[in-house]
Amino acid sequence: MTRPTFITLGPAGTCHENALHHYLSFQGVTPHEVVLVEDLLGAIGRVREEPNTFLVQCSAHVQVHLVTERFHEEVFVVDTFIYPTKELGLLFRKDVSKHKSLGIVSATRGYLDLSRFETIVDQPSKPVVAQNLLAHKFDAGLTHVHHADEHPDELTVVEHYGAVDTTWLVYGRQKRFAGAVIGMRDPQLFTDRQPLVSYDSPLGGSIQPPHK
Repeated sequence: MTRPTFITLGPAGTCHENALHHYLSFQGVTPHEVVLVEDLLGAIGRVREEPNTFLVQCSAHVQVHLVTERFHEEVFVVDTFIYPTKELGLLFRKDVSKHKSLGIVSATRGYLDLSRFETIVDQPSKPVVAQNLLAHKFDAGLTHVHHADEHPDELTVVEHYGAVDTTWLVYGRQKRFAGAVIGMRDPQLFTDRQPLVSYDSPLGGSIQPPHK
């Protein structure tokens, strides 16, 4: 059997790639291949056509409904998981006095009031936002805050949104739903309680074991 291939949104450095690597570590899937693409909708066909191939997509991605529906009789949601985004923030170029244009990924438009900018430039991913912000293609960008740390003379963090918990969809060819809810049974989620005890994952995050 070929090793599994997991497709997600690129380029390198996206929240998608980061979440996928932690998910694979959690699942203990080794060896495996990770493929980064710019178009998840275009890539879902590979899940249908190529054996042992999966696609991972953030539930906030603007094409979720399209990816889910394109081959709905042949490609299915086979798993979901919770993992935060990378640290996000609104970054300004330091060489600009009046920040009139903003580069942003459509799925992150809810973080701020867009009316403060005269021009909104849609971008395919947050690393591309940072790349084009540094290339002076716009004055501000909503992207990962580490870019400001890496380029302190050029960028500054104006608003810090942090790492935001979100959900991720895993698509595959083998339908899992068979009439009953698939999930982790944990009634304590709906009571006041302390967080579950965590143990370190190989990637430095934390994994929360289910209740017995």
